[in-house]
Formats: sequence, C-alpha cells, structure tokens
Amino acid sequence: MAEDYYGVLGVKKNASQDEIKRAYRELALKFHPDRNKDPGAENKFKEINEAYAVLSDPEKRQTYDAYGSEGFHQRYSEEDIFRGFNIDEVLRQMGFDFNFGGDMFSSMFGFGQGTRNADMGSDLLTRVNVTLEEAAHGTEKTVLAHHIKICDRCNGSGAEKGSKIAKCEKCAGSGQVRVTRRTPFGIVQTISTCPSCNGEGKIAEKACSKCHGRGKVEGQDKIELKIPKGIDNGTRLRVRGMGDFGAGRAGDLYVDVSVSESKLFKRRGDDLYIDLHVPFYTAALGGSISVKTLDGEERVRIEPGTQTGDTIAIKGKGMPRMGTNSTGNEIVRIVVDTPKYMTKEQKELVEKFKDTEAGEKRGRKGVFFGVF
Repeated sequence: MAEDYYGVLGVKKNASQDEIKRAYRELALKFHPDRNKDPGAENKFKEINEAYAVLSDPEKRQTYDAYGSEGFHQRYSEEDIFRGFNIDEVLRQMGFDFNFGGDMFSSMFGFGQGTRNADMGSDLLTRVNVTLEEAAHGTEKTVLAHHIKICDRCNGSGAEKGSKIAKCEKCAGSGQVRVTRRTPFGIVQTISTCPSCNGEGKIAEKACSKCHGRGKVEGQDKIELKIPKGIDNGTRLRVRGMGDFGAGRAGDLYVDVSVSESKLFKRRGDDLYIDLHVPFYTAALGGSISVKTLDGEERVRIEPGTQTGDTIAIKGKGMPRMGTNSTGNEIVRIVVDTPKYMTKEQKELVEKFKDTEAGEKRGRKGVFFGVF
C-alpha cells in the first residue's frame, strides 16, 4: 500500500478534486499496462488507482487526512478502498478506451472488482480494553483468536499425505450442483454448493485424518496486538489473515478497542481536562502549584485573583493524535477551596481582612460621590 497518496499523484494536500482528477488522468495514461510495458508500470498503475480511489472519495480522503497513512489503513482494507470504485467506468468517463477487465483486475489487486473474494474466509470481531494512559503512550495487548485455521497436516488440501486429489464426480469439477424441481408454477432450477467437495470442484481419494477432508480445523492463536498512540474509544483495528480460513484465503480479525475512563482526566478529542484544587489564599495572592499530567507532574502559575472555573492550558500535554506527530493540550480547570474549619487565629485574620475590605469599599464609595 502506498504511504503518501498525494505524493503518488504529485499533488499538494490542499489540491482540489479537479486537480486530483487531472493528475490521475495523466498518470493513468502514462502507466496503463496496455500502453506501458515497462516492468514497474503495473505496480505504479496500481498505486495510482489506489491513491485516486481514496482521494476522489470525500469520506475516505477526510479519514486519510485526519489519521494519516497508518491510521487510515487500520480502518480500511485494500478491498474496502476499492469497493465501489470501477476502474473501467472511471477511465471511460475520462475518455479512455481501455477495458481493464475483471480477470486483469483480479490478478493485479487480488480480488474481484468492487467485491470481496467469494471464497474468502469469514471476518471475525473481538474486543480489547486499554486504560487512558495505555492509549496515550501506546501498548501491546495479547488477544486470543478463536478461529478456523488451515489444517497443518494437509496444508489445506484436505488430502491425506500421499493421497491424490481428483475432480469431484458429483459436480464434474464445477463446485456447484443444479437441482431441478417441478412446482405448481412450473419447473424451478436452483444452483447450490456441491455437498461432496464443498464447492472446491475437487476431492481427495483419501481424506486427511486430522481435518477429515475439510482442509481446516478449529483452533486458537495468541496475537500480540500493537495499540497505537492516541487511539480513541471505539476505534477498530484490523489483523490481516487471522479470521476464519476459507477456500481462497483467511478472513481478517477486527478488534474494537475500548478506552476506559480515567479518574483524573476527561478526554475531549485530543485534549485532556483536569480539575485542580487551589487553596483560597493561593488563588487570592497567586503562586505556583503542581498538577498531574500523563507524564508525571507539571508546575503551573496561578495568577492573583484566580476564580473557580478559570482555566490554564498546558500545551502538548494532551493525547497524541493517532497516526500523526501532533498532540493535544491539557486544560486545567481551577477549583478554589474554601476551608471548612479554621482556628481562632485564622478566623481573626479573615475578620480583619473583611474589615479592611469593607473599609476600602466605603472609601471608594466616598471618593465616587466626591466627584460630584
């Protein structure tokens, strides 16, 4: 998969759709396998179409811009990228006579145009929990995949070692059988998967003793799953080939990541919010105080006269943005603490402050009226 779709097409990140379309047209004309027989032309043509399939789709482009190449490919498989993208139709709309053809598309990209491989095994879904701190710094989690695996005795052939594989007699090698039934509405013909060869079109003279000719067995594997920095709650990661094994190839394992809530921080996008309790005298006089961050503690300056609800932003101490080098901020919300209990001396000091404050107000009031 291409790392930089904009670079593949030779356009800037803020390129318009018309600019992207013109760049694709020029490159498709230059590297189309019908016109360019150079050894690397086919791979280049594939990269060009992959880039255009993403950047010409507003939703896919937005995801790519937001999460970068790594984050994008964790959300979109190659089949997902090309789903609904008809190369023949795109080229015809641009005035080309090329007919890409389903077989050529399949051989180049590894699956049928606009669809998943019909013989592909099923995808599976599981879940994993991480803490906010793990999500911030990235981690690895062991995930158990309970899935249908390729039989390691026959390597998926279904045949016992030394046994020959022959064409299925029931379906004559087609993998399908036709059933004709007479109904009150006429003759109805249905086509279904051959029960003898399970759609393979071939059958072993002697079935594998481990999988009994199926070519696959149920099993369990431990997977060390890499959790990227900055992952958000509900993000779905993809592990290629760890789904159920099918006649063609294995499906994928999808892992939904749940980020648990923190007792200290509230997350909003890439920013973290935390309440900082400050003594009333520090809020009144000013000073500095420590506040917790994901990386330890940070000293922040409290300005004189700070009120409950005032905020301080600590840049770069929030959550990393997955797939990028940017980081959010930590927003510190001030909560001014008023003491519930005071000593006699403390009360006298507060009373004295109250009296002086009241005197200042009376003085200001006298000056105010003195103006008139």
